[in-house]
Amino acid sequence: MKYILFLVFIFICGFGAQGQPKTMRTGWHSFTIQWIEIDKKSPGRVYIKKIGADEYSVEGEQRDSKTKDYVTIKGTILYQENVLKFNGKIVTKINFINAGQPCELNGLSIFKATGERKYWRLQQMLNCDGSTTDYIDIFF
Repeated sequence: MKYILFLVFIFICGFGAQGQPKTMRTGWHSFTIQWIEIDKKSPGRVYIKKIGADEYSVEGEQRDSKTKDYVTIKGTILYQENVLKFNGKIVTKINFINAGQPCELNGLSIFKATGERKYWRLQQMLNCDGSTTDYIDIFF
């Protein structure tokens, strides 16, 4: 019996604490794309608001006032702990990617948190130019 309890304890401690939150925190979250330098005092931000049982609205942006580069997001999220099913629009504009033209991602996209990461990362990472990888993150 002690052996079984010990195994249960190890399983819970070892596999239960993956770092992802059990519930979605509403309010302001940091939001970034790797091409825009992060200002520690004011990174990009999104506002997440509960609109249903596990459904949330999300809207926000990260902008660089010097280069005019940006990433914006607006839509809804279906929350499933380490997976966010996002439906909406994400637009990126980085001067040295895609000939400086905006890149739009519309419809269903997946954000996923893995390992000990403290953020969900967009899984559709290919920019409209067909060769550049964008890392777009929403932090817990």
